[in-house]
This record gives sequence, structure tokens and C-alpha cells, in this order.
Amino acid sequence: MSAGKRYKFQGSTLQVSTGVDAVTKPITGITQADPAVFTAVGHGLTLGAVARVAAVVGMTEINDQLVVVDNPIADTFEAANINSAGYTAYTSGGTLAPLTYSAFCELTGANQQDGTADEIDATSICSTAKEFEQGLGDSGTITLDYNFAPHTLVQAAMRAAKVSGEEVVVRLTLPKDGGTIVMIGRVQQTSFQGSNGALWTGSATLRLTGEIFVLDAA
Repeated sequence: MSAGKRYKFQGSTLQVSTGVDAVTKPITGITQADPAVFTAVGHGLTLGAVARVAAVVGMTEINDQLVVVDNPIADTFEAANINSAGYTAYTSGGTLAPLTYSAFCELTGANQQDGTADEIDATSICSTAKEFEQGLGDSGTITLDYNFAPHTLVQAAMRAAKVSGEEVVVRLTLPKDGGTIVMIGRVQQTSFQGSNGALWTGSATLRLTGEIFVLDAA
């Protein structure tokens, strides 16, 4: 038998952020580190949760940012997407407002495509051919295909986010302890189509706005 790992589409869970929890979590500490470590007593946040930070005193650079939860334990967690090493020291206060999710049960397919990293021209007088340095990477897009049901919570939330420009979080959990993948982006395009003898179907493309976070279930 092969020792390779594989994961079925069925049995996976894909969730989309559809709102913000009205109950916030108080912050009591944030380290200046990469990644930043948050202290929030009894926070209850799970791997791959995403929350928006507000009202921090001292480390004000972190306010209004979304944080991706990694390695959560009872009172602390790492923010996988935050390097706070160069931020002002935390003084006091702050809250975390966790995003709320809905399972995308109408989903029929998903396709994530990276963009191309920038090439910075480094050709000089001594070059014998074109020379380049690699610039910033591009996480590209994710396209979600689904059975079109416009009044479901996920599809309504994506239409609203397209109008408002608000960031949307997509959280994919693989079966058999395959881990959790978190992507943050803005809805770039939506469409729907139908024909005789078939279901109405739709798709949405999200332009990812930062790194894709692959978090270990262990």
C-alpha cells in the first residue's frame, strides 16, 4: 500500500466568514515577536479562527487588523499572520472580535491559483544577460463553484462583500487530520448560469490579499 497521503473532497469542510461575533474577547498581552503571541484569558478560539483587533493601547499598529489563530491553548495563541517584532510595545487593553462562519454546503468545486511573483530588473553595466531579483509573491485567487442558491447565508454574504469591499475569510479543513488552510481575500467576481434540464449554478472569485496559511492540525 502506498505511504502517500490524500484527502477526499467529500469529508472536507469549507467555511466562509459571514459576520462578526457580538461577544468580544479581552486582550491582556501581545508580544513583540514573529509571530505575535496574544494573551486573552479563556479566549476559546480554535485553530484557524480569525478575529479583528481593536482598542489596543501602546501597540496601536495592530488595531483593525485581522489575526489568524495558530497553536491555541487555554489563554494564549500565535497570530500566524502578524510579525509584531517592530511594533510599539503593548501597554494595555484591546479586544478580539471573532468572525463567524457558515459551512458552504452548496459548494461543488474549489480552485486556488497563485499569481506570479514580481521580477525586479537587476541588470547592470557588468551583466552579460538580463538579471532579476525575485520580488514579492502573489497568492492569486480562489474560485468557488456552487449550486446557485442566492438566499443562503454564504452566497448572500459574498454578494454583500463584493459591494462593500470587505475582506472575506475562507477556511478549509481537510479530513483525516489533514490540517486547516486559511485564506483572506476580497470578492472580485460572481456569476450564475442555468439551462434546460440542469441546476442553476454559480461561481465566485476572491482575490487573495496576503499569505495562504496552512496550519497543522497537530
